[in-house]
Amino acid sequence: MVFNVSMKIASLLENEQGAAVFDRFLPGVRKMAESNPQAGALSVEQLVRYTRIPEGEKVLAAMGEALEALNTQENRISPAERTLIERFRELDRQDREKAPAKPDHFQDAICPGQPWLDTRGKRIQAHGGAVYYEDGIYYWYGENKEHTDGKNGVWTWGIKVYSSTDLYNWEDRGFLIPPVLDDPDAALFPAKRVDRPHILKCPSTGKYVCWIKLSGPEAAFTIWQADRLLGPYELVENLYNPGGHKAGDFDLVSDEATGKGYLYFDADHASMLCMELTADYLHAGREIEKSYPDLTPPFTREAPALFEKDGRKYMLTSGMTGYVPNRSDSAVSDSWDASFVSLGDPHVNDNTNASFNSQISKIFKVEGQDGLFIAMADRWLPNYHVDARIADLFTRVIASNYDPERYQATEEERREMYAGNVLETADTSTAEYVWLPVEWGGEKPVIRWRDRWQVKDLD
Repeated sequence: MVFNVSMKIASLLENEQGAAVFDRFLPGVRKMAESNPQAGALSVEQLVRYTRIPEGEKVLAAMGEALEALNTQENRISPAERTLIERFRELDRQDREKAPAKPDHFQDAICPGQPWLDTRGKRIQAHGGAVYYEDGIYYWYGENKEHTDGKNGVWTWGIKVYSSTDLYNWEDRGFLIPPVLDDPDAALFPAKRVDRPHILKCPSTGKYVCWIKLSGPEAAFTIWQADRLLGPYELVENLYNPGGHKAGDFDLVSDEATGKGYLYFDADHASMLCMELTADYLHAGREIEKSYPDLTPPFTREAPALFEKDGRKYMLTSGMTGYVPNRSDSAVSDSWDASFVSLGDPHVNDNTNASFNSQISKIFKVEGQDGLFIAMADRWLPNYHVDARIADLFTRVIASNYDPERYQATEEERREMYAGNVLETADTSTAEYVWLPVEWGGEKPVIRWRDRWQVKDLD
């Protein structure tokens, strides 16, 4: 446990010394926080700002100093974290005792929204994922949610990787980066909210560099590198905030002509910020350009997926409504270091107003197929179907918190939204994938629904 103003209130109050600091700087607030489960999931920083504590920044600065003093070896692991460690060790033991299945599953098409099994007949666990192509093989990597039932404290159980030559049948290649089971401060500790890994190969070092986002109180990146795509990966940064920004969803791109790398990320929930990567791709240097500035949730853009076609740069993003999907937006730019201009929702004939009930994580090119790209997306809550009514409800309820004159919602609508807007309590172990081809309507990317499709259908 690291004591600071970014830690969850519930975790802080578990510690007697931490609770005393909380009471000293925020007298009378503890009763409210303990009686409200949603408040306990907030960070101290969020609580102070949301409740508009008088002279909040001064209170946070002083409280931060007092909390830093509690970072002793004795306080490093809390009782709750020790319980999690034992639970995670038991899950790991059970996994190791399972007999491996024989490869006997085969499929010849992509079926969006249906269970996707690997060659051994197990659910593919590579969520918030991306695809890397090398030497005739596609590698699909992402978040392992096999143990994320919303009850046991697991958010992501390491980063898994699969390989395929046809995009239909995927072989489980194990962990790209395994979970860290005994250090609650490690970014890959299963309770940490690790999301959306992305890999670039750095032309100046020859290393494979993997950035992963931590959502929640940390709002930072963890950065790893390896000599081979499949690892082993070594830790470079446990928690990293480029330019001091709180980190949200992101993508990495590289310019083949110049070798420069770029980081696009939701910075401070204020804009989609582009920063140039350092020569080794291990950090971000100068800030270059902002797209979608001055928006508030749910219109703030997240989940950026970037790609290039015929020299033009494209970015697809979603709004900010948690695991409940919403409308996507597409945007275009003539350069990686220029602002992107919106082209509108790429999902056509989508009666749900929710991107076919999914959220895009990456756009990748199909090798040997001129101009063919695939949008890979997650359906995080397959049993919670979003229709146009629910999509509108989420938009209005969230927007009403920021612009109450323009957006209104009833108390009943608020209760419905809060009941459906689950994150830490969501069972994503059975989340599905929605892979669809990117087509073109003039210069605008277009995504149409297909129940079942093959690459050859698009020739």
